[in-house]
Amino acid sequence: MKITKAAIKAIEEIAKETLGWPSNRKWDSADKDERFRSLFGAPSVVIATLWELIRSIVDDDVREKHLFWGLIFLKAYAPNEEIHCAIVGFPTRKEFRQKAWHIVEIIADLKDGLIRLDNRFINAPNNKNGIPFLTLDCTDCKINEPFPFETKWLSQKFRGPGMKYEVAIAIYSNNICWSNGPFYAAANESRIFREGLGLELPRDEPIEVDAGPGGDLRLMKPLAGRSTIARKQKSKYRGRQETVFSRMKQFNILDTHFHHTCTDEGLYLLKHQRCFDCILVITQLKFMVGGDKFFDAGKMDEVEYVMR
Repeated sequence: MKITKAAIKAIEEIAKETLGWPSNRKWDSADKDERFRSLFGAPSVVIATLWELIRSIVDDDVREKHLFWGLIFLKAYAPNEEIHCAIVGFPTRKEFRQKAWHIVEIIADLKDGLIRLDNRFINAPNNKNGIPFLTLDCTDCKINEPFPFETKWLSQKFRGPGMKYEVAIAIYSNNICWSNGPFYAAANESRIFREGLGLELPRDEPIEVDAGPGGDLRLMKPLAGRSTIARKQKSKYRGRQETVFSRMKQFNILDTHFHHTCTDEGLYLLKHQRCFDCILVITQLKFMVGGDKFFDAGKMDEVEYVMR
């Protein structure tokens, strides 16, 4: 989808009004793009693209400014709604909560159209024998400690309660191709793969992983490879996973303790999933429309496996 300069200009004007930008301050400046990223987690071109994607499916009383409400909710994720409301001109807390969550839900619903497993073949070699098309890793997100606490919530990555997600990224293009979760942070990564992505991939398609998961011949760990050059190439592409996770955790809702607790554990997991999926969509759009990019990891021409 191509977004016109007029559409970007229009969304910037809405942002200006939403923030109550003072008339005595210059709006167009060299740091405007950074301002958008700091406040909303995405540049104006990505936000304009988001609005074009959702404008026909949001509720009748939802306007462009409410898209900014949703983004501020995800980016700032303050301890209470009063702080969010102060940023956008003091709507009632109830109105802000309703509109922001509606935006999160609508954007999260775009996931199936943008995050597609088939996208792993984009720009890939025609020869598919023994060639990996994906890297795979899990990330843990912090949550408030549930009561009563159970060890299933304990993350080994930060020694506290959390939820775990599995994400796969295309090797030959700038595409996030798969996500699965949430799971309890203590969930076994091998089992997550075996009961999820492992069922979707052919039995002879290798996939690059770190040293965590195992128990499947398709899971190619860091030391797997026919040469030192191949193992270095693999390492660089696994590093792109951290690019995605770091971009996603620029949204404070994934980097601080998720405090939208509720008595229903299933609803609690679902709320976090909707936020994660929403940010996953925004991150993918950044790679698609030029708001962000993967670092150049070089060639992947030495990595090939004999699958038995």
